[in-house]
Amino acid sequence: MKAKARRNPQRVGSILEKTLKKMSLDRKLKEHEIWNVWDSVVGDHVSRHAQPDFMRNRILFVKVSSSPWMQQLHYMGEGITEALNKRLGTHIIEEIRFKWGKVDPQWKPSTTPPQSPNPTPSPGKGIPKEIRKTLSPIKDVQMKKILGRVIRRDLERQKEKVS
Repeated sequence: MKAKARRNPQRVGSILEKTLKKMSLDRKLKEHEIWNVWDSVVGDHVSRHAQPDFMRNRILFVKVSSSPWMQQLHYMGEGITEALNKRLGTHIIEEIRFKWGKVDPQWKPSTTPPQSPNPTPSPGKGIPKEIRKTLSPIKDVQMKKILGRVIRRDLERQKEKVS
């Protein structure tokens, strides 16, 4: 008689973390955390004049309300980069680029950061079958959509690098 295989139950969070690392998506999720920690890292006064806009290729683009603030933040950029990376627990940001833009003085971080200037269509029809299969165990529809967009965007960027 054969012995039964033992099953070691695992926490869903640890399974998801392993899957995200395996698919190289853990960094993408960390990038999205920037919007949640921005105010606490730079302080309320600075956040009223500068807000993260989007992230591309490990460069954080930040909207700044005026030229004097842009100059001041340019001098503070390296310190802000270090503080954000420390707060996020990993080296996510290599550089911050400041650009003039409309800054909302009442801005409060949302749970999802604004899309980059090249938005990716939401997941669904265009998502490859293997990705839909990977996401199928996730019951939270919003989480599934977010992860689908992240995976799709990552695949598109990988294709661009190959081209």
